[in-house]
Amino acid sequence: MLETIDTYYSRLLRGMAALAAVYLGLMMVAIVYSVLFRSLGLEYSSYSFVFIEYGFIYTLMLGAPWLVRQRGHVYIEIVTAAVSVPVRNVLSRVVAALCFLVCLVLAFYAGALALEDYVTGELDVRGSRDIPRYIVMAAMPVGFGFMSLEFLRFVFGREAMHTGQAGVHE
Repeated sequence: MLETIDTYYSRLLRGMAALAAVYLGLMMVAIVYSVLFRSLGLEYSSYSFVFIEYGFIYTLMLGAPWLVRQRGHVYIEIVTAAVSVPVRNVLSRVVAALCFLVCLVLAFYAGALALEDYVTGELDVRGSRDIPRYIVMAAMPVGFGFMSLEFLRFVFGREAMHTGQAGVHE
């Protein structure tokens, strides 16, 4: 049963990362579109700016949990490389536990803010378009929530987050 859950959960993370990659490609197209049309003095949709701006948050929040799982996020192993293996394992799990707690708190507050924005109908008034602010905020509790789960895997899982090889990525 747990293997099945892990399989579907892994597929979900890969799907989120793939969606982030597609969005990143579409952002590139939107940037080229808006710069080209603006340079040629042609009319272009102001929604392209909103699409690009929101894209930064969505690509980050959708792709980050997969990066944590792959140890593709930024972390420094200078200390963990200098200590013994038993100390490294404990230290790595303590660091992962702190990361879990930080992500959990951020997920909670981002979720509360997104819910508040939804209930109050708060608008994000950047640019020339009034878009409900919960749309941009909705990605944050999802991303931070899944990141917290991934850090929790390093706390209780078989593998520690840190390998002890400073400057070397496996």
